[in-house]
Amino acid sequence: MNELAVRAVPRLSLVQSWLCLGAMVLAAGLAWAVKPQSQPSAAAPKLATAIPEQFGDWRVVIDAMSPVGVAQGVETSWDQPYDQTLMRTYVNKQGQAVMLAVAWGQRQRQDVKVHRPEVCYVAQGHVIQQEGPGDALSLPGVAQRVPTVALLTQERGGFEAVRYWIRIGQRYGGDGWRARWYLLQEGLKGRVPDGILVRASTRIRGPEEAGQAQADLAKFLVDLTAAVSPAVRPTLAR
Repeated sequence: MNELAVRAVPRLSLVQSWLCLGAMVLAAGLAWAVKPQSQPSAAAPKLATAIPEQFGDWRVVIDAMSPVGVAQGVETSWDQPYDQTLMRTYVNKQGQAVMLAVAWGQRQRQDVKVHRPEVCYVAQGHVIQQEGPGDALSLPGVAQRVPTVALLTQERGGFEAVRYWIRIGQRYGGDGWRARWYLLQEGLKGRVPDGILVRASTRIRGPEEAGQAQADLAKFLVDLTAAVSPAVRPTLAR
C-alpha cells in the first residue's frame, strides 16, 4: 500500500526541475530589484521652524507638534508613513480661523504612503458632501501648477471646507494605481521618494459658503508657500 502511494507521486523531469529553479531565481531577482537599494535623497525638514507661525495677516493661536491623528483627518498607525507632523490653527484680523495640517514622510512605499484625508474624515464620522479637484495653484517658487483636492464635509458640529494636496516624490496624488506604479518605477531605479500632505481647512455654516471658503483656503496656501524659505519650499511642493 505504501509502495503504491509512493509510486503515485509524480516526479519532475530534469527539465522541469531546472525550470522551477529558474523561476525561483527570477522571483528572487525581481524582489531584489524592486526593493530600493539607495537612501532617500530628501533632507529631513524641521516643520516647526520651516512653517512660519505668522505671515501676512495670519497668526498662530494653536500650535501642536503631536502626531496628526484621525480626528484631524490624517490617519496614523503603528506602521505609519509620517516622520514629522505639524498641526496649527491660524487666525486673521477678521477672526477667520484656518486649521493647517502638514505631514511628511521620508520613505514612501507601496504598503505605507501618505493617506488621503477624505478616507480618515469618513472614519471619524464626517459625511463627504462634496469632493472634487480644486483649481491647480500657482505657488511662488514652484515651477508647475500644483493640483489640489477640494472637500466639503459635514458632521454634528457643522460643515468644514477642506483644501489639500499630496506630493509623492515628483508626482501629485497619493492614491490609486498611478501612485503605486510611480513607486514601483522609483523602486526599480533604486530610489525611495519622500511624501507630504499639506491640508488647510475651515469651518463654515453651510454649503452656500463653500465656494468662498475654498477661495480663501487657496489664498492661504499660496501665501503660506510664499512665506516659507526657498530652501525648504521643495518639501511642500516641487
